[in-house]
Amino acid sequence: MKIKTIALSFVAVVSLNATTITELFDALDQQPSLQIDELNKQMGQIGKKKVDSNYYPTLNLFGSYTHYNSPTNLLPLDPITAGKLAQTPGKSVPFAQTIQKVGVLVNMPLYVKELGELSQKMKHLAKSAKYKKMLNLYKSQATILGANSGLEYLDNLLVTLNSTKKSVQNTQNDIKISVDNGRMPGIALDKIDQKLNELDININNINIQRLNLIAKIQKLTNIKLKHSVKMNLDTKLQENSIFALKPLEEKLLASKKDLSAVKSKRYSPKVALNVMYSENYAQEDVKLGKSVHEGYGYYQIGISIPLYDKSKSVDIELKKIQLLKDQKNIEKTKDELKADIQSIKEQLKLLDRSALLTKENIKKQKNLLKFAKVAVKEGRMTQEDYLRYEDGLLSANAKYYQVVSKKWQSIAKLTVIYGNNLKGMIK
Repeated sequence: MKIKTIALSFVAVVSLNATTITELFDALDQQPSLQIDELNKQMGQIGKKKVDSNYYPTLNLFGSYTHYNSPTNLLPLDPITAGKLAQTPGKSVPFAQTIQKVGVLVNMPLYVKELGELSQKMKHLAKSAKYKKMLNLYKSQATILGANSGLEYLDNLLVTLNSTKKSVQNTQNDIKISVDNGRMPGIALDKIDQKLNELDININNINIQRLNLIAKIQKLTNIKLKHSVKMNLDTKLQENSIFALKPLEEKLLASKKDLSAVKSKRYSPKVALNVMYSENYAQEDVKLGKSVHEGYGYYQIGISIPLYDKSKSVDIELKKIQLLKDQKNIEKTKDELKADIQSIKEQLKLLDRSALLTKENIKKQKNLLKFAKVAVKEGRMTQEDYLRYEDGLLSANAKYYQVVSKKWQSIAKLTVIYGNNLKGMIK
């Protein structure tokens, strides 16, 4: 769908500050909310690194000092070796009451299927956090766009209300002259004064609404506007895949890997390598009466095969339910977003039509008001009828500004769904 820009340029409001819509979008990057999203993304990436770190060997240095209540062998020896040592002059089977050990211990997984599945799970969760950060950025941009379009609507409405007020005041001056000259009753001025009071009340209510929108933008950007900033659609909307689903899709893939990891933990064997080497010191050997030391070590490749673990079977059932929930959530969200897209596109067509009709209506109301002002001045029209024409022009302008604001808000919704960065679209 091509979204044209011709209907998005409307009555400009004089801005008392130099802030642009691009500056508002830029300010988002410095706000804590998006910085939190960035930290969440980094945590997801580090989570994968943590899982992958289990593939690396662990290396530990150990030492011990042990005193026994009776002489104890320094290290295990087979009978043949022990016999030879006992018969060799200056040698003995090392026994002592105090034994010291210093060595290293290495452990390393060789095959653990569960780790591979968990690594893929964390990879998808990291991607989900990345897409969620982008989606939150687009949502914040859309919120700013919607609030600014609402503020622009109110600013233009204020211009129209003040213009109407000035028009009624001019008529009030003309009627006052007629009243002073005795050509009109004094009550004619009361009706005009009442209308001016209504206009002031409306102006005050709009200023309250403006403050709410200004605060909404300030919360997101830390920038306090005085008036709305100008906006023009610089590039057309890119209708790619439904970007808003990407965080959920990655979360679904993570759930699938999570289920696979639990199954691997329940059914798959684990293979690991263990290596140990130490220098063992016997203080005051029983036979020699002096300290001796011997090196001792081993390497071991072990396999562990799970046979039965009821808790792991329960975990599998829980993961299956979680996976099903994630699948249904995507289906539900996808249906909702498709319905939103269809509805918004149909609304945009109707809003384009409404914009053209309301602009034509404004021209007609202006002409009618001209005749009404002359007629009431000459006494050929009542004040009530004249004021209805003032209301007619005010209403026509308000409807036009409202249509334009709704169109901006509709575009903002589509940019979030399709994952368009408004910083490159709106100037």
